[in-house]
Amino acid sequence: MADHQDNEKWFEGKSSLFKSRAERVKADIARRKAGRKAIKGEDVKVEWEGQNGVWMGPLVSQELGFQNRIIEVDCHVLRGQGYSILDDERIDWKAGDTLYIGQGVWHQHHIPGDEPAMVFAIKPLPIQEYMGELNIVYKGDKPKVNPNYKAGTFLEEFAKIAKK
Repeated sequence: MADHQDNEKWFEGKSSLFKSRAERVKADIARRKAGRKAIKGEDVKVEWEGQNGVWMGPLVSQELGFQNRIIEVDCHVLRGQGYSILDDERIDWKAGDTLYIGQGVWHQHHIPGDEPAMVFAIKPLPIQEYMGELNIVYKGDKPKVNPNYKAGTFLEEFAKIAKK
């Protein structure tokens, strides 16, 4: 998706289909900018659901300020800490937090320390493929990577979370 609605070529269309889609996109952009972009881990209340034997938490729900709809990216921070810039807004995060990155939001993630973060990102990929929204546009400088860090296997990295 382009960085701004004015850069979308389909906005130039004249048919009612294009006009109605443009109105929906404008309304969605306004709703996204007004909504919460992060959930702190300590704000999430989980409840035991005995029938299925699981702990459940409403990570994506209207009670927490999110629209209950398909989203671009839902990032769950499993380990580490840092901050992200979402549409020029800084969001600090740590293990246990959840970030919502809406469709078309310019974003960049930063980890100021030497230890990398582990994030589980959920994306509605089949829908993105169908809509042709996998064209990622990057801007700005390249991130600095710690050249001395050697990542283990997924299981080794995931096990570090359990030890903390």
